[in-house]
Amino acid sequence: NLAMVTPTQIRPAPRCDILCVLVVESTQHMQNLFHGLYDTVITQLITQMRTPIIVQAAGNKSQPVTKATPCVRLGVVFYGDYFPYSTQTCSKQYFTSNYREFTKTIKSHRFCEGGLLRCATTEGLVGALEMFDDFAEFDPEAHLANVQQRHAIMVTSTPPYAQGCRENAHMRYDGFGIDDVARRMREMKISFSLIKERGKQIEQVEGLLKTANVSTKSLLELPKPMSPDFDVQLMGIDLQIPPEFAAPISALTSIAPAALPNIQPQPPAPVHIQPQPIQSTASQQQQLVPQKNKVDVAVPSVDTTAMAKKPKLESQSSSSAI
Repeated sequence: NLAMVTPTQIRPAPRCDILCVLVVESTQHMQNLFHGLYDTVITQLITQMRTPIIVQAAGNKSQPVTKATPCVRLGVVFYGDYFPYSTQTCSKQYFTSNYREFTKTIKSHRFCEGGLLRCATTEGLVGALEMFDDFAEFDPEAHLANVQQRHAIMVTSTPPYAQGCRENAHMRYDGFGIDDVARRMREMKISFSLIKERGKQIEQVEGLLKTANVSTKSLLELPKPMSPDFDVQLMGIDLQIPPEFAAPISALTSIAPAALPNIQPQPPAPVHIQPQPIQSTASQQQQLVPQKNKVDVAVPSVDTTAMAKKPKLESQSSSSAI
């Protein structure tokens, strides 16, 4: 018999929403670079965010953690220059979970003029904050229960104006500056990532990587072969770097001396030399003189006693002649 399963026994699958806003500089210079960046880098970031993650049922910590596929909601804010240098300072495209529609919106955007020296960077960042606020207001249940991550990815090439925000829709952001944006991002726990054109120095925006992020994790920087035109620094997005783009072993950071084991040098082992006996000078000379008895061929001995008794013939012959 099959056991009947009541509706109360069915555990709803945990939801996981990820909000991501692209803040893109909308200048003519950026148009020549952005589409290649979107096809090679940004699409990989979106794919990575859509991979399954470990989540826990909202409101009930006793439930076991499970793996869920996130619902990635994508939005974009295009910012340019102030009038009359740009026809539109800031434009928004609200969150959507339809990836194809989002890509179509990105591809069909017409980049504007302006931004030769400065851009309305603060207007674009405030526009992203307003999108997060709108989502919390329009869907408070999902905002409180299901949203696991919030990302703001900025694509820029031009330094910002020093003046505060003035094109905002919400009054709370009147006169907001870069420091105010960093504080608000920390309150909302938004992970800020930066994609900056290589060779450009934008210290005001680069400082947001330290001041806007709550997490203390280290930034993930993509290697240059993977993104030739842009410096990509990611927070909270663990993008897998393909092996062909990984840094060689010789380029890795060397081990610090403090990490090496403390090995004390050992003193050299003592060498024991045994003293040899010194021979006398007479014995050394005796060894140098060749020995006559040490001959391999046997020599017959001569009897000296018989030679003494033998008569001398020469003396007898001389006496007989006399």
